[in-house]
Amino acid sequence: MTSPTPQSPAAPASGKPTLGFGIALGFLSALGPFAIDLYLPAMPEMAGALQGNENAVQRTLSAFFFGLAFAQIPIGALADRFGRRTPLIFGLALFILASFACSLATSLDQLVALRFVQGMGACAGTSSARAIIRDLHRGHHAARLMAFTFLIIGISPMLAPLLGSGLLQFVSWRGLFVILSGAGLLAAICVVLFLPETLTPENRAPDWSGLPRAFAALLGNGRFVGWAVVAGLATTVPFAFVTAAPFVYSGVYGLAPVWFSVLLAVNAGMSIVATQIAPHLLKRLGASRLALRAALGALAITAALGLASALLPGSVPLAGFQAYSVLLFMVAGLVLTPAATSALDSVREGIGAAAGLLGTIQLAVTALASAAVTLWPPVSLQPLTVVLGSAFALMLVIVLAISRSAAPEQA
Repeated sequence: MTSPTPQSPAAPASGKPTLGFGIALGFLSALGPFAIDLYLPAMPEMAGALQGNENAVQRTLSAFFFGLAFAQIPIGALADRFGRRTPLIFGLALFILASFACSLATSLDQLVALRFVQGMGACAGTSSARAIIRDLHRGHHAARLMAFTFLIIGISPMLAPLLGSGLLQFVSWRGLFVILSGAGLLAAICVVLFLPETLTPENRAPDWSGLPRAFAALLGNGRFVGWAVVAGLATTVPFAFVTAAPFVYSGVYGLAPVWFSVLLAVNAGMSIVATQIAPHLLKRLGASRLALRAALGALAITAALGLASALLPGSVPLAGFQAYSVLLFMVAGLVLTPAATSALDSVREGIGAAAGLLGTIQLAVTALASAAVTLWPPVSLQPLTVVLGSAFALMLVIVLAISRSAAPEQA
């Protein structure tokens, strides 16, 4: 663990984060998930108001994700050049303005473009939070703070649609975007009040000339790239599952949407529990052993489930599939925190750029795996088990390669 620098008052001398620090991190972590999920219940209303269909409205989700992915690397580079606070506050300002502009959109094309800009603004919170944590801590202590941000990220998708449904009793879909704009303003106030600069001037990149070399060095750092891909594979698990689950629950098991929504909430809850356990297991086992055990167990069970469903269609009962899905989400929660922490721990300088590249790799891996699930007709468990089995197998290979590398484990 590295102690906070004397110039950074973001954490007290004891090394424990302050309440204000936690509040600011919480707002930054929740902003993106709430921007994704708050307006989902309003999609039918939006389709009618903007003279489109629900499929067209869904493009606004894709646009947000593209903005989130696109801005990761430039935000990280700016954070290394000018410090963490300035790009963060600029990003939040962009999010505030774009959210308010979304409320004034008169066509779906306008809304799609504005959602892209909104995603770019939200990216500042995600990328900067990771870099700030890494500025102050490493190893187990960094994992505890990472786990806190993942806790907020995990809770947000469970609460946001419910909150959106409740707010629609009082405001229109346009009002939801005004509320998101206000949430961005509140996050900016928390940053100004509680989140001092954590990157001292002497540790900043002096100019832009070193950026190509910095990214080349990151891409040439096998441990960083390996752990970043593992983190992406961990986030792949819930996203790929959610892509396939509605079809599996309704088509294979005949469940109504309200019931499989409850089951998905149970899965998300188990993932949250796992993210909070992960730092303690990381301290006891180390990142490599923890990821190896989780991936090996998940791969074995996924292979067994896929084989059973292929040889004996209809042989996997709903209770068995639900138990498997709970395991999936727990594995994702156990692996994500150690992987993200280890990726940043493998970097000595250019932490902002590393945090941005980490986010980009995660989103790219997750998007590819989620898209792969849709290549087969969702009439059985095969698409899900094939994609997730491949993800766990790749995770196992990468972690084995990392654990056998000459560089010492930093956990």
